[in-house]
Formats: sequence, C-alpha cells, structure tokens
Amino acid sequence: MKSINRIQKEPTRLDELRDRATISKELAHSLFNISMTEITPFNHPVYEALKGRRFVLASTSPRRLEILNSLGFTNVEIIASNFPEDLDKSQHTPENYVLNTAIAKGKDVFEAIKTKGESVDLILAADTVVEVNGTLFEKPRSREEHLNAIKTCRDSAHPVRAISGVALFIVKGEGSSMKYTLETFTESTEIIMDKDATDAMIEAYVNTGEGSKVAGGFKIQGFGALFMKGVIGDYMNVVGLPFTSTFKTICHGLDVSL
Repeated sequence: MKSINRIQKEPTRLDELRDRATISKELAHSLFNISMTEITPFNHPVYEALKGRRFVLASTSPRRLEILNSLGFTNVEIIASNFPEDLDKSQHTPENYVLNTAIAKGKDVFEAIKTKGESVDLILAADTVVEVNGTLFEKPRSREEHLNAIKTCRDSAHPVRAISGVALFIVKGEGSSMKYTLETFTESTEIIMDKDATDAMIEAYVNTGEGSKVAGGFKIQGFGALFMKGVIGDYMNVVGLPFTSTFKTICHGLDVSL
C-alpha cells in the first residue's frame, strides 16, 4: 500500500501546479476583459483630460496594450520603436538599464512622429527584464537561452525580480516645434519560484514556445505560472506594465488629481 500511496502523491502535486496556473490565467483574463455592462464605469477625470488627445504606446507588446485598455485607456495608438535595445548592461544597474531603454524607445518614436510633421500629446514607453543576482534576462534568443533562463530562476538562492522602467513623454507644440517633458519610474516585483519544477517540465514548456517572446522566458498569465508560487508586488508588472504606478503617472503627467 505504501508504494501505491507514493504513486498517487505525484499526480496530486502536478494537479496543484496546474490548478495554480489555471487560476493565474483566469485572473489575468478577468482583469483584461472586464465587461463594462456588468459594472458601473470607472468615472475618473483623467479620461476626460485625454479626450481629443493623441496617446501613443511605443511598443508592439499586446500585453502592454491590454493593460492600458484595462486601465480605461482605450484610445491608444501603437507605434513600434526601432531602438535596437543594445545598451551595455555592464554600465547600468538593472533599474537604470530598463529605464534608459524605455526612454530611448520613447525618443525614437517621438523623433519619428516629429520628422513626419505630425503631432502627439502623450507617448508611453516601457521595458521589462527579469533579474537574478545581477544577471538580466530579456526575451530568449535561442532554445538554450530559454532553458537556461528558467532553470537559473528556479535554482537561484537570490530573489528573482521582474523590473520595469516606464517613461511617459508629455508633448507640447506641433510638428518640428514639438518638445517634451518626462515622467519616469521603475518598479520591481519579486517572483517566488517553485523549486520543485523539474527539468522535464521546463523542457516541455520551452517546446510550447509560449515564453519565447517575454522577458525571462516564462509567461505568468499562461503555463509559465507552473514555475511560480506567487509574486510580491504588482502582478501586472510581471505581465509587462505596472498597473497602479502607470495610472498614477499618466494622471500626474496630465495634471489630474487622483
């Protein structure tokens, strides 16, 4: 009977992990897809302040757009930045690296709009990395990098952090006369990894390709949650854009009281 009990325990553990991933996906789904017919709309003056203004997201990340939409900013235009994201990591702290990358992305889009003689009111740019003991993990460029990133996070005795840098460009003027002021911040969320995740599970996950387009190589709102026990801090920061801090920064940039 003891051997039977041992056989039965392992599926139970995996079931717990799968349940946790399912809950994470359901949570993300509910946050991104709140039906405004079921609740009273969030009536905040920042939405009135944005009416008639051009708001650009300097990113093609669907996750960042979804987060902005879930914050009530639905008039967001996407313009991809061509900044190569090649800053020397050895010359930056993790926080400075993501913030300077975000600023460079925003500047690239600002200059592109200015060169076209167009106008814009707000540009939001962001960058996110996963940091472990000073090593920064961005989007994996190969299968080997992908496997190494997740295994390093799992095995580390040091905190695993998702760090985002966000830059909001508040633009005045039109065309070639445009100038901007900046509102910036960084935010860190600690990720509690599941040390029991096996190499076989990690390899099976990498084979799905789900985490190949996200920093650190695992997607918290998908099966990547199988490798986590939880987070300390802003969940949405791990997804790609800090929730509360982004809302506050946009309000402050538009001189709207919270």
